Amino acid sequence: MDSPIMTAAQGMPDWQSIIRTENFDLLGAYDNPGLRFAVPKAARLASKLDGTPDFHLEFISDQNIESADECQYAMLTMGLEKSCDLAPACEALKAAGSGAALLPCTFTTGCHVHFELNDTHVSAPFAWQDAGRATLNARLPADTALLFYGALDQGNLTVVRAAIECEVAAVLPRLDLQVRFDTGATLRALRQALDGNGAGMPFAALIRYLTAPPSGLFTFSAAVGGAAAPQLALALAARLRLAFGRYMPCRRIDDGPYISLDLPAPGVAASTHWDLRTPCLAAVPVALRYDPFSVLKSSVTRDKVTTFTRIPRLPDQLLTRRVTLASGIPEQLRNCEQITVNLQVAAAEAASGTATPYSLDLYPSQPQAACLDLRYARVESKQPYRVSLTVVQYDDVIDGPWRDGSDDYLFIDAGALPSPMRIVTVSATAALLEEAVVTVGLRGVAADPGRLAATLERNCPSASFLVCATADAARLCVVAHNRTNPAHTITLDLPCHSVTLEPTAFSQYGPQAVPVEVRFHAGTTCVQLEFLPESADANSVLLEFSTAMPTSQLNYFASSMFNNRYRFRVYSDQEDAPAPWSAFLPPECALVIGMYDDGARAEAMPSPQGELAS
Repeated sequence: MDSPIMTAAQGMPDWQSIIRTENFDLLGAYDNPGLRFAVPKAARLASKLDGTPDFHLEFISDQNIESADECQYAMLTMGLEKSCDLAPACEALKAAGSGAALLPCTFTTGCHVHFELNDTHVSAPFAWQDAGRATLNARLPADTALLFYGALDQGNLTVVRAAIECEVAAVLPRLDLQVRFDTGATLRALRQALDGNGAGMPFAALIRYLTAPPSGLFTFSAAVGGAAAPQLALALAARLRLAFGRYMPCRRIDDGPYISLDLPAPGVAASTHWDLRTPCLAAVPVALRYDPFSVLKSSVTRDKVTTFTRIPRLPDQLLTRRVTLASGIPEQLRNCEQITVNLQVAAAEAASGTATPYSLDLYPSQPQAACLDLRYARVESKQPYRVSLTVVQYDDVIDGPWRDGSDDYLFIDAGALPSPMRIVTVSATAALLEEAVVTVGLRGVAADPGRLAATLERNCPSASFLVCATADAARLCVVAHNRTNPAHTITLDLPCHSVTLEPTAFSQYGPQAVPVEVRFHAGTTCVQLEFLPESADANSVLLEFSTAMPTSQLNYFASSMFNNRYRFRVYSDQEDAPAPWSAFLPPECALVIGMYDDGARAEAMPSPQGELAS
């Protein structure tokens, strides 16, 4: 079996090179050295507009549910945020000698939050939306909710622990290597070693196992060891998950995300061959630290975020199934008229005796959580139903496939859209919009171009678009316009994926590093040069050069992406007769200065052009 070939647009995150920091992993970008992606290691509890925690636990006693184990339960509503302070990550990137732009990594759909309460493990799905924010609506069993209630009073992780599981779609490491293996034998060996009970294996454990796989499990075209072993292990584990694996619920937070490897289906080649030089795009599961309980303990009492509701017995309710629908669809889609979720009860089960449809508009009305009451003919019925999604775009009505529904809680996000549709959301943080007006356009998408463009402002910081997932040539064109001088613009060309734009996305912002070389002429042997960044709040930098040490590096922080240049002059301690400043120079190029008897000036080289008179 050949490895899947990456066909997505260039600029995807790439595991080939990683800079690890305390709070982020900084991934390179495929075939784009000027761009990196920051993968956070933690998430946090969101706050409402009034500053209070976005958290509510409602205990419910529903007398209409016959099962004693199910008539008492709780509904948890909670807001989540990514850790978005990229300033330390940007500093680490510059310290590593990279001038690349930095973007927050966008997670794929299929995210889960995990809670461990003594021996109980509870998981619930959610989707990131807007500027790294999400809302979770989950149903908890009564005993689990009581432990949750206790944790709200403790304010620590003694009773309850939490973590966030997400997936990063990125290009796997490439190695000058080919690998072959017996498909069935290798999968059986991995399952026996790591998944003996059939409940899945930790993805991290699979990577550790493949760092030094047993002899005979794989046949490699060359020996691999040392620093390349972890890269090989990640490449093999992610390809195995892509070709033969599937998601499994996490059993222990300490283990991280779980997967399952299925034995090959009939017709799959007996031997698998992968060329690891071939770019391969795959989803890699990652776990984020998360602790909402300490935040709640320090800011509110648990009675402020907890309510109790009793639903009395109603004879009519015994024939009704209430399905709660939670939406992860963005609030504004620029090129979509309507998204509707459809539920249907078959004629043999429906109270009306005919197939009964129910529907709810998820967009544009966008309920955070709403309910549909399905009516049935018999109390003893298992109360089944079917569910599908309908999308209205332009003049087209696209109906998704029907699937069986079995839960009283349905979470609908972009992953439920009819194939091959997906949602692309572009957001800008408040820090960026304080300095710039951002315009966004999509190129390479066969649709109305007027509806595939947006302007992001302080009162409208994000825009979402419905695009076809097969549009691999699609690109995002992002232009930042200086608020005080709209003619001054900076342009980014990005892959067509959801992204949150920080000032750090533009290399003109933040730490700047300029190699400086002084060439001495006509007997001059040393000089002190003073450098002054263009940013209004910047301090000057003094560097000393000599014939013995003619090179150095100018480092400064550009607090404005539109005013990131610098200028220089020969330093003098005579305040009444200072030397003149040079013209402002961009930091993107190395600076070469020639020292002559009549002064210092930038030499004619492929470097910034500036001149300093004596």
